[in-house]
Amino acid sequence: MGEITLAFISIVSVIILFVLYHILSGKRSIADVIKKYAGSQFSEESIEFTGEKSTGILFTGILPFIIFVLILGMHHEKIGLTPGRFTEYWYLYLLLPAVTVPISFYISKSPNIQKRSPQLRIKNWVPGHLLLTAAGWIIYIFGYEFLFRGVLWFLVYGAFGFWPALIINIFLYSLVHLPQGKLMTAGAIPIGLIFCFLSHLTGSFFPSFLIHTSMSVSTEFSSLYHNPEFHFQSSAS
Repeated sequence: MGEITLAFISIVSVIILFVLYHILSGKRSIADVIKKYAGSQFSEESIEFTGEKSTGILFTGILPFIIFVLILGMHHEKIGLTPGRFTEYWYLYLLLPAVTVPISFYISKSPNIQKRSPQLRIKNWVPGHLLLTAAGWIIYIFGYEFLFRGVLWFLVYGAFGFWPALIINIFLYSLVHLPQGKLMTAGAIPIGLIFCFLSHLTGSFFPSFLIHTSMSVSTEFSSLYHNPEFHFQSSAS
């Protein structure tokens, strides 16, 4: 299969998969399944959070892997599913989280950030909620970055070159943020630019996954710390 065909498949896949993701996430389909089998073991907020993140990894990680690796037979390196030039740019894996975590801590003081973060809207937190939040975001963002800065970036880059790949990636990345408001949509442009450059520089989507994860998880925990509506206790008792 030609490079141009694969690039168009990746573009169409991103659009279709995210439309399905938002539809099923809004209907709480997976959350309802979890609730059915979990019963009263977990809070409604925990079930909703787990359902939303599970829906996300299904459509951004599992299905893209099935389509491009298992069905189309793409080699891992062709879609950035590789450590890439880790030894050459190893310092990025230390530097990026060191920069993003303090920034996340600062911006989490904003009331606008606290309206949606932490996403797990439980008033009284225990250590298990921290683990659930971290695991949910890590798994979800792994699929998210695999689709955008792995599959989409490398296949479009291979077919059309750097600038078309950058424009298409940032456009679609901003587009999928529309349901989250104008601020998130606009903010996706510079963030998307950095993530695409990191993938181009290293030959892997792992650096963008690392920085995206550190941003999201640290913002969640920092918002929990700064928001007086939420409280943390060391045990459930």
